[in-house]
Amino acid sequence: MSPGGALWHDFAMETKRFAWITDNYLNVLALNEALAAQHRPQRPPTKIAELWGESETCDLISGAHRCALEGKQIRLEIEALGQTLLVEIEPLRSPSGEVVGTNGRARPVGPIELPIAAPEDPLVEEIAQLGSWRYEYSARALQPSVGLLRLLGLPPTGDIGDIRAFDHPDDRSFVRAEIEASGDTYEIEHRIIRHDGEQRHVRERATTIRDAHGFSVARVGTMLDITAIKLREAWLRDLANVDTLTGLGNRRLLEERLSAAILRSERFAHACAILFIDIDDFKSVNDTYGHATGDAFLVEFALRLSRNVRASDTVTRLSGDEFVVVLEDLENERAASEAARKMAAVLREPLTVGALNIDMSASIGLAVSPRDGASVKELLERADLAMYDAKRRGGSGVGIGGGRLLAKKVAAWSPKLIEGKVPSSKGRPHCGTPPNVSHSS
Repeated sequence: MSPGGALWHDFAMETKRFAWITDNYLNVLALNEALAAQHRPQRPPTKIAELWGESETCDLISGAHRCALEGKQIRLEIEALGQTLLVEIEPLRSPSGEVVGTNGRARPVGPIELPIAAPEDPLVEEIAQLGSWRYEYSARALQPSVGLLRLLGLPPTGDIGDIRAFDHPDDRSFVRAEIEASGDTYEIEHRIIRHDGEQRHVRERATTIRDAHGFSVARVGTMLDITAIKLREAWLRDLANVDTLTGLGNRRLLEERLSAAILRSERFAHACAILFIDIDDFKSVNDTYGHATGDAFLVEFALRLSRNVRASDTVTRLSGDEFVVVLEDLENERAASEAARKMAAVLREPLTVGALNIDMSASIGLAVSPRDGASVKELLERADLAMYDAKRRGGSGVGIGGGRLLAKKVAAWSPKLIEGKVPSSKGRPHCGTPPNVSHSS
């Protein structure tokens, strides 16, 4: 399929704008000269995330493109290539209407792009979610527009007083420092608290007006409501942390939450633990009922996990049929072991998937910080080893991490070595059987 068409031609010919096309796998199929020039003398990357400089921007851009592949039109601002860009992404469709990729374009956002040419028009300001103001140094008076009064939640004839009084208390020192360090012109994003108590995100820009002798006579500025943009950005960032099948957190969220839990456990002298959970003989579910039922099984399994943890705990899907639960604020290691045993008992109950009632069990590996490790990597390794120790003993139980002793005990074997050697869970009783608890010591 050719990346041609009027839309591509318009943007490809404008050197001040960037344009690109991807396929369904976010491989870059084409990009215009302006975007290609940003990567010279190196060859432009072939993946969409690699076109942009910072990791946070890459995650945001990737999430936006995934939404476009679902048929949505996305518009957001990002910091990339050393500037602020307004990015628009939409699905690229075949003649039959099928989504076959994405069509993206971006342009620099500069002070000239704010609609300040006619701020006196209340309708223009309302449409743009914009307010403007002028501060006369000689009169020490601020003249707000109707749009600014509306943005701040004041009536059209209201008295604005000090505009800085609307800054969010947590942002005031930052805003003041930015303004003082800016000189004649500043641009800052911060939060405000409206007169009615509602919080908004705004982008504020201002410049100083000088007379013929160079003296400051006034300062004019605009305030743009960017709350919707910030909410969309936050939603896209959250999307990068979520497993799309089950709605649980993914590996990225797991590492973030576990790292924070370890730090809190050290600070407050509490234990934190992880349960590394692998469904026993999940392959037989796919083989017997099909992959669609297998996916539904994983969704129901995720719901069961979520319903049997505390609100402070984090449930994530690591990959396939592997899940990890982060347990925080535990009194001691015994509390972690008890939580693991209770979870094992819950996971031996049959799982209802539609009209089916499917027998199931799971093997759990328990690792506790600081006993089994003081880092995310160490705890995951210990819990993974403990889980496979439980599988080797027949599954449907708990393996308890034992630090170096456990590592020595099972270092000679790995998940690949025991593939096909773990007995099937079919025919085993799933209710009323005590959990198979293995201790490394």
